[in-house]
Amino acid sequence: MIEKVIRQGVRPAARIQMRKGGNMFGKKEKAENRKREHYSDKIVKYRLRKFYQGSLIVAAIAAVAAIFWISQRNRVYTEFTVVESSERNVSANAKTISLGDHILTYSNDGAGCFDKKGKAIWNETFEMQDPIVATCNTAIAFGDYNGRKIYVMNTQNILGEISTNMPIRDLAVAENGVVAAVLDDSDITWIYLYNSKGEAAVRFKTTMSQFGYPIDVSLSPDSNLAMVSFVAAEEGGVKSSVAFYNFGEVGQNEVDNYMSGYDYQAVVPYVRFMTPELAFAVADDRLMFYEGAQKPVSKTEVLLESEVRSVHHSETYVALVSYDTTGKNKYVINLYDSMGKVCLSQGFDLEYRNVVLKDERVYIYGETGCSIYNLSGVEKFNGVMDESISLLIPGDSIGKFTLVGRDSIREIELK
Repeated sequence: MIEKVIRQGVRPAARIQMRKGGNMFGKKEKAENRKREHYSDKIVKYRLRKFYQGSLIVAAIAAVAAIFWISQRNRVYTEFTVVESSERNVSANAKTISLGDHILTYSNDGAGCFDKKGKAIWNETFEMQDPIVATCNTAIAFGDYNGRKIYVMNTQNILGEISTNMPIRDLAVAENGVVAAVLDDSDITWIYLYNSKGEAAVRFKTTMSQFGYPIDVSLSPDSNLAMVSFVAAEEGGVKSSVAFYNFGEVGQNEVDNYMSGYDYQAVVPYVRFMTPELAFAVADDRLMFYEGAQKPVSKTEVLLESEVRSVHHSETYVALVSYDTTGKNKYVINLYDSMGKVCLSQGFDLEYRNVVLKDERVYIYGETGCSIYNLSGVEKFNGVMDESISLLIPGDSIGKFTLVGRDSIREIELK
């Protein structure tokens, strides 16, 4: 009886305590959950705040960079200073050209290569009546028209000498020192490929009846391809052919290494490779681009409205200078990309000696005058130097370049 009473008395109390304890634990769990949710909210808000702060910083940097880029693009230089100058002595009949970022001086008696401070890298003597000069980036070849000697160099060394068994009519050089020589053999014209040591690697012949007479030749920088322009007379006018030859494994299976060719009812006096896979040609009435590392194909053609006075190119652009038919200026330069798009059309009056393309900058210089344009048509600089200009070598930025004169080499900085 007593046990029954005790059991009945204990059980309700226990149940009450358990219910009370259960409520207490539930409140703790809810509190912990609220704390966790509050902590999670803090983390999310913190991350969002950091994200927004980072986005604002990136946007601010981008805005500053854009403002700086626009200001630099539209910035015009009005003055210049000579940062460094060195003396230079050359003969009166010597010619000066660029070879990469080096200075190359040559005459009928020989050639010499110098760095931009005037330090001699090498000198070579030879005797030529009518030198033919071919360059490709840092390589150069000299041959005497109607002669039988070819000299090959680059910016570092004299690479070798080539002797031919027939008179030289034209030549081209690749960056690796390989030379393509057009040799005359009465009614047959041979094109030989020599390495810089004078060893003939490939040869093939052309005839007037087959293609015509070769008037220009170019080698790709890697010497894998040759591009030849032929001209032939036909009833009522002339016809030109642009042919491509492959000297790699692919071309070994073709007759005379011939890969592709295109005919034009016009003279094509100028053919050049821009890269191992990209080439162009200039005719009387059009500009043509070709593409392909093994078998080049015609990519695009641009009809020209005026006669081309000079041709200049880089790995990316081709610049054609013509007389300005509108009468606004004496000359106009049109800059084309490989798709045939005109990236710049700019008139100018400077009696120019040469045009140099560097990145997206165009340098036009004459006896003492110099003009620099960007592709937006902004004339960044137009000035007259206090000494004559034989050669201009662009620097890494638009505000710096090297001027080579008859008596000095000057490093110029624009302001």
